[in-house]
Amino acid sequence: MALKIPKSNFRFIENDFSDIIMEIRDGAQGLPSSARTIRKAIVFNDLSKMYCVEEIDRNGGFIELYWYDWYDDQKELIMKFHAHYHPDETPANITMYDPFHIHTANERRLNNEKFQELYTILEFIRLRNISIKL
Repeated sequence: MALKIPKSNFRFIENDFSDIIMEIRDGAQGLPSSARTIRKAIVFNDLSKMYCVEEIDRNGGFIELYWYDWYDDQKELIMKFHAHYHPDETPANITMYDPFHIHTANERRLNNEKFQELYTILEFIRLRNISIKL
């Protein structure tokens, strides 16, 4: 079931976020993209990286599920933004956050009502970076 989120346009994203993005690489964590799975690695100016995986519906226009995993330059987890449903046998304390949820560095799981598209997630990262520099 699609999330009703259009697949990300990484060319526009690289342009619109050029103040925080150094480059966007094809593939993520050693795996290439395929017909229905888009994999990208976003390298930020602070050398942190976000590994992006989007599973696209059969029509090729909408995201069925995604994983955007953000790591610092030392490869330590900063945050994960996920949108997917867990299997039926998954405990309720996990599925209560489906489909949009965040994983924190200290292994907490949070509901994600605000940052559900890659574009808004990158806006969050931009604001975070600005606030750190103040």
